[in-house]
Amino acid sequence: MRKILLVPILLLALLMPVFADIPTITLSEAIESAMENNTDMEKARLELQSSLRSASNISQYIPDLSLTGSATFIGSIKNQSWSNSGSFSAGISMGLGTSLIGSTAVNNATRMLANLNYAIETSSLEQSVTKSYWTLVSSKKSIESAQSDLEASERTLESTKASYEAGMASSLDLANAELTVLRYQYALKLQEDAYIISQEAFRTLTGIEGDFDVTDFPEIVYLSLPTAEELYKEYGESTNSIKMLNASVSSKEAALTLQQVSNLYPSVSLALDYNVIGTTDFEKANGFEDDFTARVTVSVPISSYIPGSSANNNLKNAKDSVAISKIELNAGRKELLSSIRSLLTTIEQNRSNIEICSKLSDTAEKTYELALESYNAGLISSSELQSKMDSLSSAQLDLISAKSEYIQNVYSLAFMLNIDYESLVTLYAEK
Repeated sequence: MRKILLVPILLLALLMPVFADIPTITLSEAIESAMENNTDMEKARLELQSSLRSASNISQYIPDLSLTGSATFIGSIKNQSWSNSGSFSAGISMGLGTSLIGSTAVNNATRMLANLNYAIETSSLEQSVTKSYWTLVSSKKSIESAQSDLEASERTLESTKASYEAGMASSLDLANAELTVLRYQYALKLQEDAYIISQEAFRTLTGIEGDFDVTDFPEIVYLSLPTAEELYKEYGESTNSIKMLNASVSSKEAALTLQQVSNLYPSVSLALDYNVIGTTDFEKANGFEDDFTARVTVSVPISSYIPGSSANNNLKNAKDSVAISKIELNAGRKELLSSIRSLLTTIEQNRSNIEICSKLSDTAEKTYELALESYNAGLISSSELQSKMDSLSSAQLDLISAKSEYIQNVYSLAFMLNIDYESLVTLYAEK
């Protein structure tokens, strides 16, 4: 199992948001690494191979072969009589007829389910890696914002110290400036800790080792999406969830077919045996005998026609399982439509949040710059400047969060519809 090994950096880099000079991992590289190194995917691949091997139709047409041999030695010391004998037999047997029809249907359904399970495992891992990646990007940008806030507070502290020494600022102003620096140091530490925790979760998913950087958010592309009903009509039956439910119906129908052909129709089996027996007796002539046997067996089930019998109940249960799976399919279709509708609403809300947070961030930045000028001119207190700095910090973090949520939900919609993100953006980008 190949690992991506990245060059480690000094521990100091964990304490300071320095992301230059370390390898950058893209989202596609992270997904590729996860597919190769994630233990759940390794398990899923083995389970797929096992399922496909067990559901092979070829095995049905390979007859059962047997070869048996034996040797016997008999002697008498008293009578000085000795003899030995040996035998071997070769046999071939095979079931024929209607049972093959049911077994073939069950095997085909089993293979379909196995491939779908693997596809769902793959998609689920890709979605988890994508979410983890954008969480890292959001955390990184929050660190950068916190670092910027800390640097601004440090500059304010230096300015306040100078004013205090010149007798133009009070002890309270100096204490407030020092407290502000401590608060932003603590905020930065929290963001750095969150980034380290997110990195560890990301490493577990992808198998990537060492320290690494991530890219920035992709360009925010607003989408002009059709209604949930239109999206379902276009993509619904091709989604993994609906394909799995359809496959479940096919599997139950195959099981019903197997019950029917096994319990209602006669079955035929063929067996061929060849036996050779040889003897050696010192007082008699040596010799051997052989015989060939062919058997054709026809089995006609009767109990399944008797109401209340085990076979009859199994047949009815198989029919009920088909009916239940069809109910689940219809319910799954309604649930998918509802999920698409909810996600569209969420994406639209995320878009509004980005627009609002962008305006708030711009306004907060201008307000802070004006407040800083007023503070340097001695027109406002340090606590008033601190209030504007806090507002700016909060607005910037809200904007980062809004962008992250929008991108992650657009990706979630792409995964839900079983299409890639780039195709979704290309098809529905707002003109």
